[in-house]
Amino acid sequence: MNVVTVNINGIDYHLKGEEKEEYLQRVANYVDKKINHFMEGNNKLSTTSAAVLTALNAVDELFKCYEEFEKLDKELEALEKSEGNYKKETAELMKQLAESEQKNKELDERLIKASNNDLLREKDLEIERLNGELEKIKQTEALSLDEKNKLKSENKDLKFQLQSTKYKLIDLQHKLIDNQIDLVKAKKSLENSLLSED
Repeated sequence: MNVVTVNINGIDYHLKGEEKEEYLQRVANYVDKKINHFMEGNNKLSTTSAAVLTALNAVDELFKCYEEFEKLDKELEALEKSEGNYKKETAELMKQLAESEQKNKELDERLIKASNNDLLREKDLEIERLNGELEKIKQTEALSLDEKNKLKSENKDLKFQLQSTKYKLIDLQHKLIDNQIDLVKAKKSLENSLLSED
């Protein structure tokens, strides 16, 4: 467990945690900056009030991150569903392509055996028609593959954003806990200072 001494609003605190010292210091600096921001904005504001405002601010950020996380999660689910549909369509197109190629092969074999010119012309037209269909199928497949690659790229970006949001949520949770700790300490310090005045 790491122990680090941090200074928040002029008071030293000893923080313990599994996280690295740099992380604990970064969290403390964030809280210190927020409290100082509120204190500078209103010099009549008590340390407790500034700590409460800092906690509210951190919770607001946390909730917004949760909302963004849920939104991204839904978008990711929709993309994964679309990707599954495209996979099915691609498989069907590949099947049609294989069938067309098999028909083309059979027609080629029959043409070799055919000796009648009329039959040859008829078969040439049929081959031409089938080649046109085959070309359309290949074009459709190429478009589907492009769309699939695009979805994969978008999926990768969303996963990155999702991971980034998860880290932000964890960071905000730590900030919230630290703010609560600071609030309790500030309250205790205020109570001690009130008791010593009495």
